[in-house]
Amino acid sequence: MNSFLYSQPVLDLITIATEYCKQVEQTEGEERNHFIEVMRGILPMIYLKMSLLGDVPEIPGFNEGKLTEADYDYIRHNVAVLLAERDDYLDVFVEDFKYSDQPVLCTISENLADIYQVLRELVETFREGFEEPMQVALFEAVEKFKLYWGQTLLNALRALHDAQFGGNYQE
Repeated sequence: MNSFLYSQPVLDLITIATEYCKQVEQTEGEERNHFIEVMRGILPMIYLKMSLLGDVPEIPGFNEGKLTEADYDYIRHNVAVLLAERDDYLDVFVEDFKYSDQPVLCTISENLADIYQVLRELVETFREGFEEPMQVALFEAVEKFKLYWGQTLLNALRALHDAQFGGNYQE
């Protein structure tokens, strides 16, 4: 198991996850179109790196959450301010759509904050360097990717594509 934690696919994921966290943490003063371009480049890499992991062995254990609601809100708010009117999008790939015949209003900022929460927890656990919590965190991140945030990432990517290339895109 130790060799798996230090395998190239895992190290690649941690590297790109760290870069993603850095980018969404440093949105203040960022130029909107540049941020959108960066996210359009990073999100597919995260999706690919998660997909290349395959099955991650599960071990018993529990990791205490490291992020607070304030951390999450900070990211969500700053991205929402940066994206402004381009933050909102209509989506049919959300749980609430099952109960409606209309698309659901979503925000890129909330999507990116959801992804941030999972990846920041993973990065921080790896930074601490204790193998059992690292294994638990990796397994949890992969399971959440399959069940939730993988689709969230794809939804955000589609919305970011529209924000950059949609009808009201301006250089």
